[in-house]
Amino acid sequence: MESRQSIGSAVSETAASAVSILGGQASATLVAGIASILLARILGPEGYGKYALATTVASLLSIFTDFGVSAAVAREASRRGREGVAGLVGLALAFTLASALVSTALGALLSERLTLLLLNRAEMVQLTLLALPTVFLNSALNFSYFALLGLGDTASLAALPVIRDLSRSVLSLALAAAYGVPGAVAGLVAGYALAAASGLAALYRRLGRLPLAPAGELKPLLGYGLPLYASSVLGTLSGIYQNSVAAWFATDVEVGNFKVAMNFAALIQLLVAPISLSLLPAFSRLSGDDSGRFFRYAARYTGLILVPAGVYAAVESRDLVALVYGREYALAPGYLSLYSASLLLSGLGTAALPSFFQGVGDTRANLEASLAGLAVLLPLAAPLTQRLGLYGLVASLVASSASSAAYGVWRARRVGAEVDFLHATRTCAAALAALAPLAPLALLNVHPALRVAATATAYALAYGALAPLFGCIDGGDIEVLGQALRGTPLKPLASLVLRYEAVFLRAARNLSGK
Repeated sequence: MESRQSIGSAVSETAASAVSILGGQASATLVAGIASILLARILGPEGYGKYALATTVASLLSIFTDFGVSAAVAREASRRGREGVAGLVGLALAFTLASALVSTALGALLSERLTLLLLNRAEMVQLTLLALPTVFLNSALNFSYFALLGLGDTASLAALPVIRDLSRSVLSLALAAAYGVPGAVAGLVAGYALAAASGLAALYRRLGRLPLAPAGELKPLLGYGLPLYASSVLGTLSGIYQNSVAAWFATDVEVGNFKVAMNFAALIQLLVAPISLSLLPAFSRLSGDDSGRFFRYAARYTGLILVPAGVYAAVESRDLVALVYGREYALAPGYLSLYSASLLLSGLGTAALPSFFQGVGDTRANLEASLAGLAVLLPLAAPLTQRLGLYGLVASLVASSASSAAYGVWRARRVGAEVDFLHATRTCAAALAALAPLAPLALLNVHPALRVAATATAYALAYGALAPLFGCIDGGDIEVLGQALRGTPLKPLASLVLRYEAVFLRAARNLSGK
């Protein structure tokens, strides 16, 4: 009984935290999305491609900062609470800022060589230098964000992405209109500066003065965080490698289209990123079998959201891209459709796996999962891109995601977290079957906005009806979700959706004779 209560409490706390973070991230993403649309139109495909590549060197240099201590601080803060973590936060913050400052200085010295090596574009050196301050600023912002996550300050977690994206969007657009690509990059840097200052101020308000704990306390933080750091390094290197492969084998116009497709995929991930973030404190507090059972809930519910989102994006990519970015980005729909296949893996709990491994202290699993993905990406990306263009790069990304997911699922089983393959299969089947009503709507000769509205509504209603019929949702899920969302701003919408699901659940029971 106590076990069920602890899991139920974790589900409710995660839901409340996730909804709060989702509100902030949704607002931030809406702002950033609108800004990216306008920026892409202001700069055009070639200029937007240069803007997308401008932070490549900064991304490489960000590897040499933090070294995983921010993730360790998040875990310790969730376990110790506000009173016992101030000195640890002060020590970790000093370490993070010092490493970021050194990395930024080295980048300034080596900017020309790194730009030529990674981008093969001598004209990009000045843009690279202009973007370098983001190394330091993003380190400060990320640290404060993780520390506030561990402290449970959901208000600040909701506010920081909005501050970052609103400020950088407004400044980038204003400066891009006046100065082109350099102005857009300068606006990006200024936005990160405002967000970093806000994050550090929120951390100070939460903890007050930040004394420095003894230097010896840094060792266990690094012991926990270094595997996560290495995993993050691999992710950064993967992104840099992707940019370099695209720069070597594709035109700026093709790169601009590719980045638009990846931006759209990131919008889909918005649905589940707050849940993934909120899971870390819950997994950190749970232990033993409770962590494994809680993982099944997390995998089940994130899959129910992401799988249909990926299927819909794959089928409706042309209208979605035309509506948001314009028909000028004619290659992006094909890239998006192919990349969306990777979202089908979310039914296996891929969105929850990183937080699960961090929470149970098995941070090496995240590193090894990243290595499994990189082992596929590295040998495939360059030859496939050379042969197939950026479709080859997207295909290699999908294969890399599948490899990483397969390893993560296998590793999770070793520590007691079983994946429900039957439920994942049913979710995919329901998501695919819900496409049927979209066929006649595709024939509508109307503006993309009207067609997207019609197809999205039809798909959501069809999927909502089929999910209970296919066994993706049962009475226990409706009860758990209803209780978890009861104290959140989503309660009215959640109640409506769950009543809709209950109608078709009763129909499914009648059909089965139960």
